[in-house]
Parts: sequence; C-alpha cells; structure tokens
Amino acid sequence: MTLARYEVFMKVVEQGNFTKAAEQLNMTQSAVSHAIASLEKELGHALLNRGKQAKISTTVLADRLIPHMMQILRSEAIIREEVSLENNQLEGLLRIGAFTSAASQLLPPMIAQIKKHHPRVKVILFEGTYEEVQEWIRKGTVDIGFMMNAGQNQDLHQVFIHEDELVIGMSPKHPLAQLDTIDISQLEGVDFIMPMASYHSQVMECLSDHGVTPNVLMEVLHCNTIMNMVSQEIGVTIGPKLLFQSNEQIAIRPLKQATSRPISLVYRTVSPTIEAFLTSNQLRS
Repeated sequence: MTLARYEVFMKVVEQGNFTKAAEQLNMTQSAVSHAIASLEKELGHALLNRGKQAKISTTVLADRLIPHMMQILRSEAIIREEVSLENNQLEGLLRIGAFTSAASQLLPPMIAQIKKHHPRVKVILFEGTYEEVQEWIRKGTVDIGFMMNAGQNQDLHQVFIHEDELVIGMSPKHPLAQLDTIDISQLEGVDFIMPMASYHSQVMECLSDHGVTPNVLMEVLHCNTIMNMVSQEIGVTIGPKLLFQSNEQIAIRPLKQATSRPISLVYRTVSPTIEAFLTSNQLRS
C-alpha cells in the first residue's frame, strides 16, 4: 500500500538512517529498504541519495514531494481520530514542539491534563530552539508548538499562553540580589554572562536601548551552562523568568524597565487531538 510506504519513507527521512528507522517502525532493515525501493520504482525516480557510512540525503524531487506526503499522512491520521472520537474514545498522536523553558515549565501540566481526559492520546515532544519549533510547525513535523511573537504569522492559528518577562539571574550572594527591583543601568560594568541562545537578540536590544555595557566575561549558548555559570557566582545574566524560576541556586529579580515575550501555542490546521489538548487545558482556539 502506498500510504504505508509514505510512512516508512518519512521515518527514514526523519531518522536519516535506515537502521534507526527500522527500529522506530519495529521492522527489519531489509523490509524498510524494500519499501523505499518499491516506492521509488512506483514513482519512477530516486527519492534518496545513499552515501558512505549509511548516510542518506533526499533528492530534489523528494524535497518537493515530502510536504504532500506529510499532508496525506496527516489527513489519514485525522480520519482515524474522528472515527475514534465518534466511538467516544479519542485515540491519536499529538506531536508538540517546544523550546526549553516552555518544555520544562509550561508543558508538563498541560500534558497531564490531556492524559487525564484522553488517556489514549499519545504525546510526543520535539524540543528545540525558537526557530526550529517555528520551522517544525510550518513543515508539519509537529502538530502544535510554542512560539514567541506569533502575531507575525497571520496564516497560523494562535492561542496566547503566557507573558514571560525578562529578569536578572544571579547568585543569591551577589550584591544586586539584595534589591527587590533592578534598574538596568546598575548592570553597567558588572561581570556578565551573555546568552547566545534564542533570546540573545532580546537581551542585546534591552541593553542597547538603555545604553548599558556590562563586562561580558563570556558568551554561552546552552541554557544549562548559563545557569551553572551564574550559580557559581561567575557573573549575572538576563533571561526569561521561566528559564530560571525552577533553579533554587539562582536569585531572580525583575527589571525596572520591564520587558517581556509573549508565548503562544500555534498550529496550522485543527484536528481532534489538538482540539482535545486545548479543551483539556481550558484554552480557546
């Protein structure tokens, strides 16, 4: 059946490897290879370039076909979801994209709610950067995802979730931790850990708008590394409150010059599982 071959092909593309795809699909590697070969024969064109060390890449034709294959598979999944809903027991797969702080702070109780109301819905988390999540939503890799400043994407459905303010993160022993609120001018010349994560541009804008130049000791990409540096009293940093609030070794203080980032759940098309996810969490689409 071509539909099954599409599913196998998409799993190979997702995993980038025949062996890993076979493991995910609970198939033998030869069965996966046969399914891909049969699909290529049916279409009359190669879809994958086989390289050394089992590395694969998609052909130009495959890149054009993938969005259509994903849409077919998604439509077929929605049909199954609708039928299960009619049988009063929703079943299906919900793929959620989230950046680190949303995945750790906002998502867990939301998953708990849909599992409570719809125990047969399986949730898969795709965790990545802001840009990766946005790309996953647009390509259909995930069904729904957390996005920043979603107002720029008028072609997507949006549900506002949370207003996450930028705060100062520091060791509880740092002198600034004695203050209830910090004026950004007080960071002038202060030892600073510059985040190079997705919110880097917001931090830079916040500093430049007020003409503040902290003493940047290092630039750090990964959020966990930033928090470890800060907790060890190496320097202070600016970041989203969601990122720091679960770390007891970091003191967070609001900025007098308040700035925040709106977080929304975003999806392209509604489905029974998406509707169930929103309804379970008392959110309106």
